[in-house]
Amino acid sequence: MTFKDDYILKMENLKVLAEEYNLEILDDKLSYIETLEAAKGKVEGYYVSILLDLRSYIVKINIDSEVDRNKVTDFMERLSGEIKDIRAAECRKNYIYMLLKDSGSRELTENIQKSIDRTIEFLKKENVKSSCAFCGDGESEIKATSVIKNEAEIDFICEKCHEDRVREMSENKERMKKIKENYFLGFIGALLGASIGGILWIVIGMLGFVASISVIAIIIGSLAGYTMLAKKMSLLGTFLYVIAAGTVMAGSHFIEVAFELKKSYKEQGVEIGFIESIKELADYTLNNSEIARDVWMDPYFIIAFVVILGAGFFIARITSRDSKGIYSIRRD
Repeated sequence: MTFKDDYILKMENLKVLAEEYNLEILDDKLSYIETLEAAKGKVEGYYVSILLDLRSYIVKINIDSEVDRNKVTDFMERLSGEIKDIRAAECRKNYIYMLLKDSGSRELTENIQKSIDRTIEFLKKENVKSSCAFCGDGESEIKATSVIKNEAEIDFICEKCHEDRVREMSENKERMKKIKENYFLGFIGALLGASIGGILWIVIGMLGFVASISVIAIIIGSLAGYTMLAKKMSLLGTFLYVIAAGTVMAGSHFIEVAFELKKSYKEQGVEIGFIESIKELADYTLNNSEIARDVWMDPYFIIAFVVILGAGFFIARITSRDSKGIYSIRRD
């Protein structure tokens, strides 16, 4: 199933749920990366939202500030044990948060319905009302505030909490504008962070497994290292991050092949040191195009490099937008 097919299926599930509870469908985009797909409205007097988040559905149901949190927590633990698709269930501020993972189960939509129905049934039994998701105020007018940034959010909140949310995001945007990106330290951080994954690459290769699976660790390490030392990431920072991750990956792959060369010599009864094996491999690749092709055109290495350029750039692009405080917010 392609990403597009998977997205269409999830939107169909969301539409089924929206029709079941007479909810409004939201399908907004800030960019190709930042999107919001959700259903929102009232179910039996309770403010409910269902947000599509990659391979998960996030369900929020507002409660009031007077509720006995221990009773709610106990109920959510029991519900999580009964419904297998629930991966997280807890009280946050003044709303119940449920994360249901799409595990490919045919009963997923039914389980989301069951989660909502059972929770509302419990809340009604406990005489719990539905108030502002943030402050718990049940007297003020409550509307849905939806935010699109790296991670989309939707909450039913009062006007005061909405204004606080807008101010908080605006202040964050201004704060990010004032932060100077340190390209040099960021690049050093990216190299150091990627090196953790690079070491893992070498170790996995020495153990005889496909070392390229550690490219994910290289990506995450490089990204974390850059943003930690540079403070934020721009388009130039993205370029430097990709160079750092690619350089570490290439170096790790070369060292892995050097170990294989050393092992090959040993099998032939010839002992050479690790440094010598690196020198010999370097000499071979520089003077023999066939060997150079075997080393650098290894299919697993090529796939890993594509992942660096593709997935790595995708993640870095998200961070770049976040560093500028780019967001969209609306009030319904």
